[in-house]
Amino acid sequence: MLELITALALSAAPLRLADVLEEARKNNPEMHAAEAQARAAASSVSPAGVLDDPMLMVQLWNMPVDLSTVPVMVQLTQPLPLGGKRAARRDAAEALSRMAQADMATKARDIEAEVAKAYFDLFMADRTLEIDSEIDHTLHAMLAAANARVAAGRSDQVDALKGEGQILKLEADRQTAGADRTSANARLVALLNREPGALLGGTTIPAILPSLPTEAELRQRALEGRPELASVRATVAGARAQLRLADAERVPDLSLFAAEMHTFRMSGVADFLFAGVQINLPVFSGSKNGPRAAAAEAQIEAASDSERSLQNRIAAEVAQACARVRAEARQVELHHQLIPLARQTLQSAISSYSAGRVDFLTVLDSERELQMHEMDLATHLASYEQRVAELERAVGADLGLAAAAEAGHPESH
Repeated sequence: MLELITALALSAAPLRLADVLEEARKNNPEMHAAEAQARAAASSVSPAGVLDDPMLMVQLWNMPVDLSTVPVMVQLTQPLPLGGKRAARRDAAEALSRMAQADMATKARDIEAEVAKAYFDLFMADRTLEIDSEIDHTLHAMLAAANARVAAGRSDQVDALKGEGQILKLEADRQTAGADRTSANARLVALLNREPGALLGGTTIPAILPSLPTEAELRQRALEGRPELASVRATVAGARAQLRLADAERVPDLSLFAAEMHTFRMSGVADFLFAGVQINLPVFSGSKNGPRAAAAEAQIEAASDSERSLQNRIAAEVAQACARVRAEARQVELHHQLIPLARQTLQSAISSYSAGRVDFLTVLDSERELQMHEMDLATHLASYEQRVAELERAVGADLGLAAAAEAGHPESH
């Protein structure tokens, strides 16, 4: 079953990280939800500053009980908020819209980082299966050589048994790698909103980024581009708008009205006009708006402190991610140097064993060392790409991960 799944996956068209990221942006339900929230918040900005609807009133006015006359009044009233209330409400709604936009950008970065991690876990599983297949071929060749020596009476049966034991151990490793592939496949399918159980193809070969900005440059880009900071700044702007609104509530609002009355069954003048101005008296504004202003001031203080704390956390995240990326890059470079040496050592050990100059344990040790270095290279390469994804998340900008994910070449060793 494992062989069938692996063959089907590797025979399918290879996945490109750039395509997978684009698919996640289009199809991920969490992204859709964040985009809908941002659209809803943006749609609320314009109505926040619009005047209230005028009021139309129709009434019978001073009508005598004998219905000798029927006076009907039609009145139109338009409230006019003063003191900058409309602008403050509009600014508060605009701040909420910017917060929703920042939340959407944050969600996009989070999902992209999750997609990249699952993608390179898939790469790691596929590369492990490939390495195991290579080692399996080598072990069977070693076992054949051991059986030939046993048949010729030049070696003990224990050598063949050791070879068979290594093959069984390798099969157990392949089962684990197959389970890891299934897990990574399922996570990536869920992030892409594909049908559960869909089988994804193999990944492309990643490479090291050709260059990386300095930590100071990355930190500056993060402080300028992280959407979380934009969200905190929008929170400050919204709290300031609420403070202005609380102050504006102390200013009376104005209402203009105009009316016309027509009296039916009345001789002489039957039409009358009315006009007037009405204002509210904010005599209770202190008890109502004082706490509102205090709450807005406290929110401004809290958001300002949160911004400073977030800046410190972002600087630490960038420094940590930079250190991890550079450490993994160095590990990849070292293992590209170690693997050719390990392969040469294994070939020499096999030749020496065939000639009877070394024992079978020496050959197995050489094989295990090669396998270890091959696995370490795959692990560090996958970890490097995932650390770059974390760095992009920390900086809030693209650093070339999608291009690097398919820029690798089969190792010359």
